[in-house]
Amino acid sequence: EITMTFESMPSYELTSLGLDRRNDWDQVGGVNFTSNTIKAGERVWINQYGREMTTYCIQVFEGASVGDTVTFTQTTDLTTVPEAPPAPGPMAGFQVNMVQDLYSRFIDQKTGKIATGTTLDAFDYSVASSAFQLVLWELVHENFDATSADEAVDQVSMSTGAFQAENDASEATSAIIAELGQDGWGSIGDALVGLSNPTMQDQLTVVPLPTPLLLAGIG
Repeated sequence: EITMTFESMPSYELTSLGLDRRNDWDQVGGVNFTSNTIKAGERVWINQYGREMTTYCIQVFEGASVGDTVTFTQTTDLTTVPEAPPAPGPMAGFQVNMVQDLYSRFIDQKTGKIATGTTLDAFDYSVASSAFQLVLWELVHENFDATSADEAVDQVSMSTGAFQAENDASEATSAIIAELGQDGWGSIGDALVGLSNPTMQDQLTVVPLPTPLLLAGIG
């Protein structure tokens, strides 16, 4: 376990979200959108050792507010997060493949923040961070009709399916989606860690230390 205090959301865009797990991946509409008040972007936490950690959320239905102190269970088996209930439940293996690829392309593995030297350099950092969060939510929450990442990638969309989003980061989300799986599926392996809690939003974070050393330090 690791205990972290939610410090801030320094880089985000306000977003309108629609989520209905009854929708097929290609269904247009069929969701009730929230008002344009959802903050989509990176989250900054301080763990019990005083170390800053950047996370992205993988669970829309639960919440966490700045100032909350949360004890998470860590795992490198991403097919066990997010926990259920509530929806969407744990990721399938092909969803993990897509999420790993997303991180390998756009996240700095030393900081957990948006990397430089990618197509997201064309956007303000807050827009890039928001777009990354939105695509991550899509990959985790969508009702894919697929058994592999190669099949599922063509079903990723912000405007159809179980998860839909409307905000000013649409050009950036399109740029991210267009690169998923190009020239093979990338991975950062056990450096990508799932953080789960029964009542708070589950998160993903990048751990630059080898996992055995991290867990030994926490123990």
